[in-house]
Amino acid sequence: MEEKFTQEEQIAIANVLFNLVHADFNSRLGEDDCLKVCLDELGFDAQGFVPVPRNELPPKTYETLKHMDKEKKHAFSRMMTRISRADGHFGYSEQAFVKEILVMSDIPFVHK
Repeated sequence: MEEKFTQEEQIAIANVLFNLVHADFNSRLGEDDCLKVCLDELGFDAQGFVPVPRNELPPKTYETLKHMDKEKKHAFSRMMTRISRADGHFGYSEQAFVKEILVMSDIPFVHK
């Protein structure tokens, strides 16, 4: 990954991605592995990291995500797509959560 994310951006993205993995309450087979790959791409050390609950994401992450540059937003959107599809099922709960993040943070949908 060519983008260099700030620590604040890394934390915001990690919070969203952790919540996305748990969004559908279904098997996370493949999603956990994909999450680790995405966090490695970010350069984020998740050891000891406790993600915020989903209901706390808006005040703690959306503004940070909204102010990222276009390339970072694309990279982040791509990560959400990869995690959502990692288990072979992009379920309704995952779709709704991803859409919420995209709309609230002015992030384009990247489907590949």
